[in-house]
Amino acid sequence: MKKLPTAVTIKDIAQLLGLAHTTVSRALNDHPQISADTKQRVRESAAQMGYVANSGARAMRSGAMPMVGLIVPDVQNEFYSTAARTMAHECSLRGYQLVLGVSEDDPLREERQIRTLRESRAAGVLIVPTAKPTDDSITLLRNTPSVQFLRFNPKFKGPWVIADDLDGTLRATEHLLGLGHRRIALIGPLRGPSTVERRVRGFDTALRRLGLDPNSQAQLFGPARPEFGSAALLTLMALPERPTAVVVASSRQVLGVLQAASARHLLLPGDLSIVSYGDADWFEVCHPAVTAVALPVREMSERATGLLFELLDHPAGRHAAKTEPAFKTQLMQRASTAPVIAAIRKRRAMA
Repeated sequence: MKKLPTAVTIKDIAQLLGLAHTTVSRALNDHPQISADTKQRVRESAAQMGYVANSGARAMRSGAMPMVGLIVPDVQNEFYSTAARTMAHECSLRGYQLVLGVSEDDPLREERQIRTLRESRAAGVLIVPTAKPTDDSITLLRNTPSVQFLRFNPKFKGPWVIADDLDGTLRATEHLLGLGHRRIALIGPLRGPSTVERRVRGFDTALRRLGLDPNSQAQLFGPARPEFGSAALLTLMALPERPTAVVVASSRQVLGVLQAASARHLLLPGDLSIVSYGDADWFEVCHPAVTAVALPVREMSERATGLLFELLDHPAGRHAAKTEPAFKTQLMQRASTAPVIAAIRKRRAMA
């Protein structure tokens, strides 16, 4: 059994303030014999040090299985569900239980998830961070081994495991440009997270390399849900010069794009070529099969979990940030993309 990392204790707060640990304990529990001034000093110091009440101590003393937390924004996303399964397996091999939390990309909900894991004395945390974490979230993770997964936020300490998102969308866009498309739209999740920003840069870079202005191409951003993908495609198809191709930077949005295309009786790829960032299992059985950028989700998940247990094995160096090489993506060329001239001819022939 591995030794769990040391967390901030009541004795640490007492030593800092020069108080008896019983006084600190009573102050934190709002004991009537403790003055208001002392309670305020103790609570401020506890917050600054990242102290949380040990509600999981009884479970740990009874021999409960050590826990690792995983916080993701969306469990319906196939990438995250696959990652969770892989991480749970890796944890179980080491005698740990994986506990799942869902932030829905809400910083306050993310904070509550982190706090709950700290109160339960989770050994460590794997996290897909929000774009703007709260100060309390940053403080709470400061004394807990953690690894950022898929996204990177410099406000959090420790290592991270990410994919080369920029290269992925760059190659997806270059694929469409190579097929002759010049009006290429981008549909993606809300701006802010590092993944989205890198994917947008990849899209823009590919266009600039060919002398095209990214600002001349339609770019629509919204929730990473099918409903937004559907609405975004209908918006694009209503443009005076509608795109001949689209890069969808979220596999969850692709479902909505395909539903809207079917409702509008669009021919794929005759009327529109589509490339997805993220490769869902069902893409291969679509008609047509969807061209997609595939991420090595299992390899990334295994590496992130391995890094976390390295931190647990070597707690003295757990705060040192470690730069991991970004995992390479792979463009899976399928039937949803075609040369723009051939597509136009095919569409005219079927008219």
